[in-house]
Amino acid sequence: MATMDALMVETVGQPIIKGKRPIPTPSEGEVLIKVTVVGLNPYEHRVRDWGLYVEGRLPVVLGNDIAGTITSVGPNTPSHLKPGTHVFGQTNYLKRSNDQSGLQEYALLDAYTVAPVPSSLSDDDGASLVCNFIAPFWAIFGADGLALPFPFEDEDEDEKAIEYGAQTIVVVGAGSNCGKYAVQICALAGFGRIVVTADAARNGDELRSYGATHVVDRHAGAEDVARQIRALVGDGLVYAFDAVNVDHTLGLSLLSDSRKGTLACIVPKMAELGDVGEKREGYEDRFVQGQSHNQPELGAKVWKWLPVWMEQGKVKSTGWDVIEGLDVERVNKVLGDYRDGRQPPKQVHVHL
Repeated sequence: MATMDALMVETVGQPIIKGKRPIPTPSEGEVLIKVTVVGLNPYEHRVRDWGLYVEGRLPVVLGNDIAGTITSVGPNTPSHLKPGTHVFGQTNYLKRSNDQSGLQEYALLDAYTVAPVPSSLSDDDGASLVCNFIAPFWAIFGADGLALPFPFEDEDEDEKAIEYGAQTIVVVGAGSNCGKYAVQICALAGFGRIVVTADAARNGDELRSYGATHVVDRHAGAEDVARQIRALVGDGLVYAFDAVNVDHTLGLSLLSDSRKGTLACIVPKMAELGDVGEKREGYEDRFVQGQSHNQPELGAKVWKWLPVWMEQGKVKSTGWDVIEGLDVERVNKVLGDYRDGRQPPKQVHVHL
């Protein structure tokens, strides 16, 4: 049986190792790709250091943001996905299979969460989106998050139930990779006011170019940040998204005290809440798993439209730095930086 190199977690809390695995064969509705690019995210450090979602199945291969070239396809795969096509896609963690992971030479992906890389763009452009785009999209438009209806262009007007031009949303942690895509997603939906927290000097101009209407400097301190945002949104905020924090106090405190609001987060709450205000009508704090396969119908729609939005310039990759090859030491360093709160200036891509 042919084998390949892979980077995997053998013991939670310890550095990842390089090992050997068999090259898989695609089943019905799957494609096998020769991996060319894998994007590293905070999620990988949480798997390595917390054991997130991997109980009972170690060793586990890391990597969810994948691009590469199709080498073979399983039965009943769409005709546009054929050997030689450059694609990008998201792994299906629900299958609990190392075959659907990226930090190895070959990987399986489900066809409905795969898209061809637009001809004007690169595999890196594709890999830079995946989880960084899907996670905030699911938090804002998925059933477990804010549960707003996304105004897809091919839907009837009566299905677009919300006048987004009249709506405000706050994005906490907008300078992160997921935060930057959250701003683009909100602009794509047509939100009239997109208020964000970020390092204003470092990320302000970039975030405004994506559609942020107001950038509040996160270095001002939590109380002053909250005061500035409250001055902008008043007591009417019902939609907020936090891209980075284990302490959800800030995001919740910004929600209306007189109307029930919802904060959607992609990092679970792991800190005692501080003062969030009166919240006379209550509030919801929702942790969302940004996974296309949690809602297959929505996943299929997003993966149909994502390469179109990329080609139209409505969704733009946010840049990347590169590690050449399955360099276990350098990958461990990046995951350590995420663990220790040192956000890399750009997403790091592993080139195979």
